[in-house]
Order: sequence, then structure tokens, then C-alpha cells
Amino acid sequence: MVDCAHTWRKKLRLQELMVVAKREIDAGEEIDLVYERLEDEMEARWRFVSSTKRQYLEDIKRILANKYVLTV
Repeated sequence: MVDCAHTWRKKLRLQELMVVAKREIDAGEEIDLVYERLEDEMEARWRFVSSTKRQYLEDIKRILANKYVLTV
């Protein structure tokens, strides 16, 4: 499947966060509120430290701006 379990887990986490982000954006939420919601989600699910949360949020921003493609 994937040669590195860490990469595979990160991809799955990003997919889950994108589902939350798309749902919030489709509901008409402001982007700042969406990012706050994603931070809360990361804290509740995975207990990420702040630097990891920042990294994931940057990845989400790139995905939303179509600069980074998340393949299935």
C-alpha cells in the first residue's frame, strides 16, 4: 500500500480534516472559524502539539488553495 506508515496515517488524518473543513465551508462558515474548528478537532482526536497542528493547518490551506493534492 504505502511504504511508510507515518505517511499513510498523515494522509488519513488530512482526509478526515478535509471532510470537516468542507462541511463547515459548505455551511457558510468564515474561514477563520473553520480553522479554529479544525484545531479543536485535532486536539480532541489526536492530542497534537501546537507545531504539529500548525503543520496540518498549512497542509489544509494548501489543499483548499489547490496547491497540494491529496490522492486517494
